[in-house]
Amino acid sequence: MKTQQTIFYLDDDTDDLYVFKEVAEALGHSVFLFINGNEMLRALGKKDQLPDIIFLDIRMPVFNGEEILHIIKKTENSKHIPVVMISGHNPKSLVRQYLESGANYLMKKPSSLSEFRPALEHVLGINWDKFQAYA
Repeated sequence: MKTQQTIFYLDDDTDDLYVFKEVAEALGHSVFLFINGNEMLRALGKKDQLPDIIFLDIRMPVFNGEEILHIIKKTENSKHIPVVMISGHNPKSLVRQYLESGANYLMKKPSSLSEFRPALEHVLGINWDKFQAYA
């Protein structure tokens, strides 16, 4: 596992974006925030700026997280990048659907700042080459 990772995070909630960025940067990572899917997809099109991991909010207007996930996993430039779906609402019935769509992990969005750091440390500590997702 790399010590410092470059992270892309897509969420339509600016409060969640900035809490995520604050925690991830405090852990020593570089974070690029996106409020809409088109911006993030444009950034993924630039080969010099690819992230080590992508976090996608599931519920968003225009493109939802699952639609963005499908595009990422069909694009040669980005299909190898681990994708973590993140949401405050994670119905267990949808876990298998997201994993079958190409997500590497489903993370419940922490409800407080004190919960955010350990949750993010856990996900960023995963060795994706050896990780086996299960549903």
